[in-house]
Amino acid sequence: MHMLTSLMYTLLYLNFVIFLLCQMENFMKRISVVSDLHIFCGRSVWKNKLRAIEDAIRSSDIFVLNGDTFDFRWSNSHSLDFAFEKAIDFLRHLTSINPECHIHLNLGNHDHHSEFCKRLAELEKELPNFSWHPYYLRIGTLVFLHGEPTERKMSHKQLEKYRKKWERKRPITQPMLDNLYDLAVKSKAHVILTRMFFTKRRIARNLLWYLKSLGLDSNSGITDVYFGHTHVPVANFRYKGISFHNSGTAYKGMKLNILRTLIL
Repeated sequence: MHMLTSLMYTLLYLNFVIFLLCQMENFMKRISVVSDLHIFCGRSVWKNKLRAIEDAIRSSDIFVLNGDTFDFRWSNSHSLDFAFEKAIDFLRHLTSINPECHIHLNLGNHDHHSEFCKRLAELEKELPNFSWHPYYLRIGTLVFLHGEPTERKMSHKQLEKYRKKWERKRPITQPMLDNLYDLAVKSKAHVILTRMFFTKRRIARNLLWYLKSLGLDSNSGITDVYFGHTHVPVANFRYKGISFHNSGTAYKGMKLNILRTLIL
């Protein structure tokens, strides 16, 4: 009899826990993130991932484009103005897929252009489910940033100075440089070099150094950092109590994952 009573209480407890978990799920935000699509660059095959991106937006509450979504440096558009217009059209399209999903655009070094920023500010005023961020975004315990500080220890002022150099850069038009970069991507040389010189531990250490300068670390409640820039996927790499994630890139022959998570 005692065993039967204990079993009954255990089942009631489990049912209560399941009920609580279901209720929590209703309050949790579904977040998807992707970086380094490099739209407008001839080396990118981002269109192959477009359907997956659209599906993720349909099933998410928040979708983060985590830097270098557009590539104005290696743009194959006939003018920057045309590229800016197409980029804005693309963002309009994404926001129209699911009005209940908020689209966040983080900028990277390849799409941080002063004129484009002006257009983003106008778009943000127009669309209720669109926001843009020049450097980083925090949502609860999560931080999203493009990730130039992976290269070296960098303060926010140094990152601002670095970005200033990119803001008014014109597209590279030298075919020789373009061909050399094509060769590097095809041979995956830049990935090999990244893995050789920028280990996961070093990348995490540099990112954490930058984030600490902004007061964004485990002491401020940060549990996860999502970054791009290196083009190498990273999943749940733990360093000093924080998990680091990278979705990869849409460059030809390379991996791109749409990362998903939940947050209260």
